[in-house]
Amino acid sequence: MSQSHPADAVTAPMPAVTAGGRLDWVDAAKGMTILLVVVHHAVLFLQQLGLVPPAVATANMALASLRMPLFFLVSGLFLAGPLTASWRTMLHKRVALFGYLYVLWTAIQYAVMVLLPADLMFSERLAGDPVDQLRTLLVPAPSMWFLYALALYSVLAKLVRRVPMAAQLGVTGVLSAVVGAGLLEPDDTWGLAARYLFFFLLGFHARTVVERLAAASTPVRAALAVPATGALAAVAVVLDVRGVPGVALLLNVAAVVCGVLVAAQLARWAVGRPLVLLGRHTLPVYLANMPWLGVIALVLRDVPVPPALGYVLPVLLAVVTTGLTLLTWRVLLTLRAGWMYTLPGPLAHRRPAGSPRRALPPPAPVRAPAPGCPSGVPGAGVVAGPMGVRR
Repeated sequence: MSQSHPADAVTAPMPAVTAGGRLDWVDAAKGMTILLVVVHHAVLFLQQLGLVPPAVATANMALASLRMPLFFLVSGLFLAGPLTASWRTMLHKRVALFGYLYVLWTAIQYAVMVLLPADLMFSERLAGDPVDQLRTLLVPAPSMWFLYALALYSVLAKLVRRVPMAAQLGVTGVLSAVVGAGLLEPDDTWGLAARYLFFFLLGFHARTVVERLAAASTPVRAALAVPATGALAAVAVVLDVRGVPGVALLLNVAAVVCGVLVAAQLARWAVGRPLVLLGRHTLPVYLANMPWLGVIALVLRDVPVPPALGYVLPVLLAVVTTGLTLLTWRVLLTLRAGWMYTLPGPLAHRRPAGSPRRALPPPAPVRAPAPGCPSGVPGAGVVAGPMGVRR
């Protein structure tokens, strides 16, 4: 009889779909991207302290091609349910929910940031004039714009649901290319929202293609995709063509393909399990990471940090901050403050009596690349949806 060893547990393949029907690779992708978002925010704070080496700053900028495009792509994978629901249901469960969280946590973040030294602020909008904060109702806040965009995207997708897919992707693709090239320069956060609508709609319309890409992932393909994507980005920099319309979009698409291949591999092995688990609870991390990073930056402000530590400090801070946000979430739930992560009971959506429960359509069948590695659909969390949280 053979004996198992700890090393086997780390390298053994894991089922790609949980008993609840979650797509583990989607959770891995969300876990990967939310961690990159926290790393990005950590870099922004550390730059104010002069603790970010140029190489780290460059790598952080390069990862912008992956972070939010991949997050919006996987968010769009599960848009079928909201689009088939009534306007009342969709507006309540998507727009009201995301709008409520956006306003609440923008206020919480401001309350923390306004207490911190001004030299820690990488954006004057983080702790500006209180009256000016009302502007965030029209111009998405720097670190909360994802929620604003999700609400807006959901409404737009429902409005154009009868427009041919080619037209939807064509128009939003051109918009992404033009804004990405700097030919249109809206406010920074509006520019981001304009660039990434394409990936949200792509996730919805190309769900079968994306699932097949994930199912076709192999260790070799994922390993080759990483340097290939990096090389493509390097060529764009060397040739100075990033300002050419379509180049930034091409880099985003290449990074997203790479991200799907890598996420699929992470989901299939026990070593990637922490990212899968993190991907099921991304909303608490997204909402609370900035206040915690601000507090940590304040502590580091008077601590001598060896220059060499700057190469790993953003990742270390991201891991610590992620843990603190999840701990905060657990504590608040224990204190019966779940209303900080979802609509309060009186505002929560309720189906009319006797109405059937709507279910997401099952994904198109795809060929599994190996035993134990099929595809599925995402499921429960404490609060779910694209951010991994549901009521």
